[in-house]
Amino acid sequence: MRFEHPGLGLRSEVIEEHGLTITEAAALLKVTRTALSNVCNGKADISVEMSLRIAKVFGGTAEIWQRAQMKYNIHIATPKIEKLKLKPYVPSEEKKRKHASAVS
Repeated sequence: MRFEHPGLGLRSEVIEEHGLTITEAAALLKVTRTALSNVCNGKADISVEMSLRIAKVFGGTAEIWQRAQMKYNIHIATPKIEKLKLKPYVPSEEKKRKHASAVS
């Protein structure tokens, strides 16, 4: 499955679909052209604040944009974490005993 940065979808499915330029959409969202351009080019994440602005101006919900951003971020981060070969923590018997006595 191919993941694309949600900013690319914002540009094609929202901004361009409405016949707007990045400059016009930035004005509607009350952000700088550079900030919106960075999001739409996949160079910056869609922040919570940007999600709220998009929902207010173009409809939908901020949660949709945040969910898309989170899924993309997890997709990008997963191979980096897998290379670390992390292992689950298994406490020693001594640590288990210490924890059990501290809790009681």
